[in-house]
Amino acid sequence: MNKNSVFSIQYLLANEGGSALIITLLLVSILVGLVVDFVYEVYIDSSSLSNWSNAQRASLVARSGQVLSSRYLREIRKYSYTDVREALLPVTMDFGPDTTLVIKVEDENSRFNINSIIRQNGLTNEDALSSLKKLLEYLNINSDLALVIADWIDPDSEPRLTGSEDVAKNTFLWSVDELKLIEGMDQGTFDKISPYITVYGDGKININTADLPVIVSLHKDITETLAKRIIDYRKDTPFEEPSYVQRVSGMEATGMLLIGRIESKSSYFRVISMAKVDEISRVIESVMDTSGNIYFWREG
Repeated sequence: MNKNSVFSIQYLLANEGGSALIITLLLVSILVGLVVDFVYEVYIDSSSLSNWSNAQRASLVARSGQVLSSRYLREIRKYSYTDVREALLPVTMDFGPDTTLVIKVEDENSRFNINSIIRQNGLTNEDALSSLKKLLEYLNINSDLALVIADWIDPDSEPRLTGSEDVAKNTFLWSVDELKLIEGMDQGTFDKISPYITVYGDGKININTADLPVIVSLHKDITETLAKRIIDYRKDTPFEEPSYVQRVSGMEATGMLLIGRIESKSSYFRVISMAKVDEISRVIESVMDTSGNIYFWREG
């Protein structure tokens, strides 16, 4: 065998070994890729399953907050009056590792029922409409908006202001958020008024829990100073009866005029139940009365 033949065989073997090495590296790369993809898919599936499980658990914990609140409100019904310390109830509970529940109860009777400006028979409740106007004025909102709202609710087609009946609903509001559909109710205005209004309840305002702007709106003769006196008085001595508001200095006469428009015991509450499991949160918001009847429910 000559030298050229030996060189050719050695060259061929060297090339076959190089090809085998390249093929081996390619196979290893493919296998590594497949393993990485498999591990990633398992991770994604495990994470999805974990998130789903946490979401379900958070939902159940949030629902338990609603049940606990319902029982709490049934207990409130036994008392002769409801004060602000009972109505506003932020409670945080620990349900084990990485699981928490926060419950907040808000008194809907502390707010002005905007539907009360129109009576069930379709006629205007002038006292309630005057209160809405005063509430708007106190919040530095154009009081004419009260007339637009009245036209939105009342069943007739006679406008109080030009154009105020053009797209009116002509029935009661189902939600405070509906106000955003009314001409002149921009987001800034809505944000100002929404903490003080509701669409639930009988229209009477709990004098023990109402905020300053709502108390001021109750009568044309109630000044901010008088409203603050009412709040200071109830801190130490909640009003056990609506008529007891006359015991506040300066309210002797005006307090008598509020009888029938105020109450000392609440029946309607908004319950916000917020549950968190790891990083997954669920919030359930409802409106219920002290008998356990539910008027609104939203979960997200």
